[in-house]
Amino acid sequence: MRTSFNQKVTRMNRRQLIGNAVAGAVVTGSLLTSSNSAKSAETRSPLTFVLVHGAWHGGWCYRDVASELRSMGHTVFTPTLTGLGERAHLNGQDVTLETHIRDVCGVIEAEELSDVILCGHSYGGMVITGVADRMASRIRTLVYLDAFIPEHEQSLNKCLEVALSRENFKAFIEGFRGSAIKNNSGLMAPAPAEGFKVIEQKRAWVDRRCVPQALATFEMPVLLTGAGSAIKERVFILAEGWDPSPFRYYAAKVAGLPGWRVTKMPCGHDVMVDMPVELARELVKPA
Repeated sequence: MRTSFNQKVTRMNRRQLIGNAVAGAVVTGSLLTSSNSAKSAETRSPLTFVLVHGAWHGGWCYRDVASELRSMGHTVFTPTLTGLGERAHLNGQDVTLETHIRDVCGVIEAEELSDVILCGHSYGGMVITGVADRMASRIRTLVYLDAFIPEHEQSLNKCLEVALSRENFKAFIEGFRGSAIKNNSGLMAPAPAEGFKVIEQKRAWVDRRCVPQALATFEMPVLLTGAGSAIKERVFILAEGWDPSPFRYYAAKVAGLPGWRVTKMPCGHDVMVDMPVELARELVKPA
């Protein structure tokens, strides 16, 4: 049977309509995919972290945290302070808090960093407070990881006096100064990992890697102009699994203050060693 001209036209129109519909669906799908990808990329916007270790440690202690953050696409620097870690050959009684503040300022300057999330652990809180006062415009967020928050002209030892009972303060100070006076070295032997309740399977690693540190770093007061107050995002992470901790005082002091977020983690003092994955996830949360 012959097919009429009108039937052929109708069939062609149907094919054209179907083709157009399919093409439209593909284009729409591509647009939706692009939109979703953009949103996803925005969600995963890379951040820049500078993670500062505490007394006796080195950049090595952030190894697993840095690995986790980098796997998320973020940029991470873990500087080692003068005289510690792989820079232990530069150690001496004349290394001070000022030396360490300049160490971190130097990293931010030399790497030309901006919008930095600056995190300091324990003694590192002294360091990042000094850095923030000098480089506030480069810093997005300050994170105090079970760390000291000094005021103008306070040393770490003064911060301990404020935060602890008289008995506990005396025990800490006598330990620091008694260690430093041995052989007139001016260097404090590392506190054992067990005392900070580091998880058992990592204590040998921490004890093996920690090195003596100059007493002068604990005795020198930090001098602040107040410029650091321009940084509005601040986080305090309290490690709840050890005592006597001076950091409970600081967590309570800043809780509820404008611009501060306080969170707690169920571990010993070395949060970056005990709970690296959980800490990485906490660090990427907005303040």
